[in-house]
Amino acid sequence: MIFPKKNIFRIFRKMPGGDYNAVKSGGLKLKAGKKNLFKVGKDKKKRNKDEGEKIDPDTVENGGWRKIADEYDMKGGINVAIEVASGEKGSTRTYIAAMDNGKFTIGFPHPEGEGPNPEEIFALVKTPDDSKISLKTGFGRYVGVDSEFQLVAFSEAIGVREQFLLVFQDGKTAFQAVALPLFLSTVASKEGNVHVASRTATENEMVNIRTDAVKEGPVDWRSAEDRKSARDCETAYVKMYQHSKVDLKNRHIAIDVKDRKGVKKAQAEGSAHELLLDRRMKMKSDRYC
Repeated sequence: MIFPKKNIFRIFRKMPGGDYNAVKSGGLKLKAGKKNLFKVGKDKKKRNKDEGEKIDPDTVENGGWRKIADEYDMKGGINVAIEVASGEKGSTRTYIAAMDNGKFTIGFPHPEGEGPNPEEIFALVKTPDDSKISLKTGFGRYVGVDSEFQLVAFSEAIGVREQFLLVFQDGKTAFQAVALPLFLSTVASKEGNVHVASRTATENEMVNIRTDAVKEGPVDWRSAEDRKSARDCETAYVKMYQHSKVDLKNRHIAIDVKDRKGVKKAQAEGSAHELLLDRRMKMKSDRYC
């Protein structure tokens, strides 16, 4: 029996299981909160890879105290420890310790996974614009050097004898006194005290400066105006040096809008202030200069 096409569509609509019009068309949609099944394995592998890169075996072996490798990582207010660096790995887990008599000695080796003791921890005193540092012991005294070249901590204030320099070169670190240009020796004297002895940094003068502070990225010391875009930076400086205190809303500010590459380069080099002042002197249309 042959049905016309129109009758066939009518028959399917009347059938109990043929109500296809009620079904919404579209792609397959998963429930809310469900992740893509095909990306779960990839995300897990990527996460495990990132976690593996962040873990430093040397930091774990020293109880979470990481090694400071450059001067930019030396920030005032953090806790530091001076480790004797020798051997194949360069780490001995042996630290310089302060004694209650104001002198210093070489402490005992620590087991793997253990950090320095309280008497082996010092508070770092340093300003951002100065390479010299000072150390304060847990007894409230600053580390210094006496006339006999011994490392002592008697002073309650910072002087020339309480200032030191850290020399970083080829992945190694040396500790140098400022008052006496001598390097700290990791070999104790006959009395068992720590002293500064050598004018050159040899294997016996190598140390590791460790800290438990979280490593931060490079600090941008530029002002808020210098961190803006080239156009906003120049506008901010023009407003800053206007004699009129009225906000002109960019209506009466003469700005050279053509040259922006020079401003961007000056921002990167830290000379944006001088460049913008020079550009400002050449603007003859601003009578408030």
